[in-house]
Amino acid sequence: MPPFTYRLTPAAAVPSSLREQVAEAFVAAARRFALEAGIDRLTIDNPMARGFFSFRSHPAPRAPELAGLFPTDRPGPSGPLPPSGYHDGARVPLDTGLELLRAVLLREGPWCRLHAEGGFFLHVGERHDLYTGGATPYADAAAHARRAGLTVEAVERSPYDPALDESDPLPPADAAFWTAVHRLVAEHGGVLVEERYVGGDHRWHRPATAAEITRVRALLTPRARLAVWPDLTDDTEAVRAAVLRSERLELLVQQDCDGIPRARLAESWMGRTDMAFPMIGSGPGRRAGLVPLAPADRRPLLAGVLPDADGVVRARWRTNRTPADERRTLLGSLRTGDVVTGTVASGLDDVGVHVHLDVEHERGRPLGFLRVPEMSWEYFEDVDEVAPIGRRIRAEVLHVDLERERVALSVKALSPDPWRPLAEALRPGDTFPGTVTKTIPFGAFVRIAPGVEGLVHESECAGRTFEAGDAVRVTLLAVDLERRRISLSPAPEA
Repeated sequence: MPPFTYRLTPAAAVPSSLREQVAEAFVAAARRFALEAGIDRLTIDNPMARGFFSFRSHPAPRAPELAGLFPTDRPGPSGPLPPSGYHDGARVPLDTGLELLRAVLLREGPWCRLHAEGGFFLHVGERHDLYTGGATPYADAAAHARRAGLTVEAVERSPYDPALDESDPLPPADAAFWTAVHRLVAEHGGVLVEERYVGGDHRWHRPATAAEITRVRALLTPRARLAVWPDLTDDTEAVRAAVLRSERLELLVQQDCDGIPRARLAESWMGRTDMAFPMIGSGPGRRAGLVPLAPADRRPLLAGVLPDADGVVRARWRTNRTPADERRTLLGSLRTGDVVTGTVASGLDDVGVHVHLDVEHERGRPLGFLRVPEMSWEYFEDVDEVAPIGRRIRAEVLHVDLERERVALSVKALSPDPWRPLAEALRPGDTFPGTVTKTIPFGAFVRIAPGVEGLVHESECAGRTFEAGDAVRVTLLAVDLERRRISLSPAPEA
């Protein structure tokens, strides 16, 4: 590591409303450090598409300086996209590098390290911090950053120093590698080639002839990691069954009629056939397959890293676990029906509340979401009555959405439905006491048991009026358990 390393942080906590201003201060400080070091170009190192803080999909940053750096679209009918300009070892002008730094600071998706000659570097950390330094003290740049309101402290090294990287060395994807690919295609009629051109993102190719292998090689991004898997199958029924029973993190790779393989995280519901448009389609030209995500599960037929033009493998892809890895591992471990605990973190109007689960490894965006209908069997006027911010809750997992990184929760699932025993015990004509909870233009709601209310329609009132809080006696007219409706009428006065 260069002898002079600085950690830059905001002087105070950063509210979301000031994120852009703070990012601008960081970028301005980084520019000062780079200019003092005499840097006009930066090299991208170990880029990630969206995998440092979250695996959720983000659109590529659209700053003018980044034009051409990121692919503008996903593969379409015209075929796979050309190699991305955002890759390990890519050299970019200083302005481009600083706009990329801004995107990383704002957590717009990408993450990477930026290096330059003489040991100069820029590393964005997890907690609104920036590490920079090089071979000289950079006293003027440090002083300017302090005047801009940033805290600047000298530290021993950046926690993202490449010397601290964990890595999984792979052999070069050289002539011997491609000879083996040709052999596999000749033997099996095709293979699936996974191109991990940045961390957290993949492109897929399915060569079935020698000419297609040549075409695929021309489309690969420099320094990409390659894995060769068995070919996709047209037995989509078998793939559906595998998706339904799978309990590990996998990618569902599908090829539709346009011949282009695409992938998304596999979830059990994707194997269902009782939907109008099944996720895994069948028919001419349609193929599918599953590719494991967890390193321990991955056993490709071949694997390698693309060497540089001179035949030297310079990419050293880091495998250090990130907050996103912890998040995905946690999501993959949860199952429908699990019971979890957590703390209400924030509300979303009348839709529901976000919940920090106790099993979360880091306190970023909360994973749990508790919708209003799942909060309680009993009627309530305000969410703050049952789920105020800061309240501890115990809930059942209804669904784990791996793509959106959200866990749907239910508090009321942990207690019995009060409607069912009541519906089984009561008969039309039964009379019992109740309490008016709310009046409406066409009648009044009456609570007849905890969590159970019925409607006295205005047509049944016979001129009687009700106020919220009134104690009344009512007669049961009908119970619709499926639609959860109870019809009542006022009991004759004694």
